[in-house]
Amino acid sequence: MSATDMELASKMGQFISRFPEEWQTYQDWLRDITTSHCDLQARYPTWQARFIFRWRLIYFFLYTCSIIAFHRLQHLWRRKRKPLSLGENENVPISRDFFRLHRLATIIAMAELTLCSVAAFTGIMLAFYYEPTALGAHRSLVAIATQISYGSLILSLHDISGNGLIVLALIQIVVMYLGRQFLVPWLAAWFSGLLMALAAIGLSWTAIVLNWDQTGFWRFKIELGTIASLPLVGPGLQSILTGGDGISSLTVQHLYTVHSYILAISGILNSITHLTALLYQERMWKSEATESLGRKTKAWNNSSSS
Repeated sequence: MSATDMELASKMGQFISRFPEEWQTYQDWLRDITTSHCDLQARYPTWQARFIFRWRLIYFFLYTCSIIAFHRLQHLWRRKRKPLSLGENENVPISRDFFRLHRLATIIAMAELTLCSVAAFTGIMLAFYYEPTALGAHRSLVAIATQISYGSLILSLHDISGNGLIVLALIQIVVMYLGRQFLVPWLAAWFSGLLMALAAIGLSWTAIVLNWDQTGFWRFKIELGTIASLPLVGPGLQSILTGGDGISSLTVQHLYTVHSYILAISGILNSITHLTALLYQERMWKSEATESLGRKTKAWNNSSSS
């Protein structure tokens, strides 16, 4: 191994050693990497051994840097947390930051339910004119956009609400992850939020064939090959989606059923469950905060009277 590689490993070690906690944990890993050069030279050609050695160093450095950054952000987060005061010298054991995250999650959940309602309402209106066949799918959508009053607006609202639901659902997952110290109903809100995000992504994915244009057709054909390559369930899932060996009118009908009934109903139910769990959680928080304040006030009055 060249002196350049060993010098690179030495510089990485000097940088990581500035952070004692991480260095104490990962110094053995770096030592194993630097001592493996003899084995690499014996097993591989020089250029290949050098490539593997540098790749191990880069992976080690990126991994340890991510751990260091995570620990520093975690310390910064803990330093910024302040108790939420309900009165003079009366604190509730819930930080102000987590309370704000909770309120933000509730607002996002309300927006998600609104988008679900808009998507469901516009989808029902489109269903009156949409024809789920290979020959009529694209033609019916063009007719809706050009011949039906406000048809283009309804199509746009349906598309925007669906894409917006995906964005909000992914943001909500991040907010819920940061607020992992919420009360017991957080578990129901967490799982319903995950299921709603999956349902929103599934709705967007099944819609690519319902347009029945060239882009959607070939994209679905490529992704269908990926689905078929899945072990055990791949071939069966491909057969269910296509309704046979190829993409045809039966495929459009199957995906229309999955899109309009299974995924749409799942998305609406999960959005309602998600918002209900967050509202119930906020109610529990207020109840516990009121009880805690009452106990402390009573204790303060008793100490004052005595």
